[in-house]
Amino acid sequence: MNRILPIAVLLLFCGTLTAHPHAWIDLRVSVLFTEAGDLKALRQEWAFDPTYSHLLLEDLAAGQPDLDLDTALQVMTERMLANLREHGYFTEIEMGGRRLEPAPARNGSLNLRQRRLHLQFELPLEAARPDPTQPLSYRVYDPTYWIEILHDEEDVIHLAGGSGCSTRIESPRPEARLVAYAATLDRNQRAPIEDLGRPFAEVVSVECTPP
Repeated sequence: MNRILPIAVLLLFCGTLTAHPHAWIDLRVSVLFTEAGDLKALRQEWAFDPTYSHLLLEDLAAGQPDLDLDTALQVMTERMLANLREHGYFTEIEMGGRRLEPAPARNGSLNLRQRRLHLQFELPLEAARPDPTQPLSYRVYDPTYWIEILHDEEDVIHLAGGSGCSTRIESPRPEARLVAYAATLDRNQRAPIEDLGRPFAEVVSVECTPP
């Protein structure tokens, strides 16, 4: 049986790790702009923790023993993104308070660096310029909060081509009852609360001065 599990299954239903959250991801984001100063895409890099990366690599080796590493990682990239698409790539995007459905991801890749798997992809955005009255905002989270996803403290949110733009990160402030509830979940439980991970997610706002 092929043991390479789709990433959505791994993220939502995996019970092999014991702490809660069961794994963590360092998130790095670049907001890409066109030459005209409009939004173009949201580029993300997910750096899985070493333990979780090892688990994924074990499944990769068992399921595709005859493939070289680069080819096998590309196979896993395609499966990850195909399954993440069904869950909006774990990314909630709003523009001026209006929820935007993520377009299909592009430029996906998966590589191994310093014992950690790094997944990269871009989500195309509407061609518009966010301003103080209609900012762009996003949050990235595992709906079940089985995996904690936070921006890398040693990195910043990059604005590629966004002259006159700035970002602001709002730290999560989950209610005490949710924190207490999440702490009770063991590795064999899935939270019945819809979008449990949302209150634990950072919220990023992007604003630009008028052109």
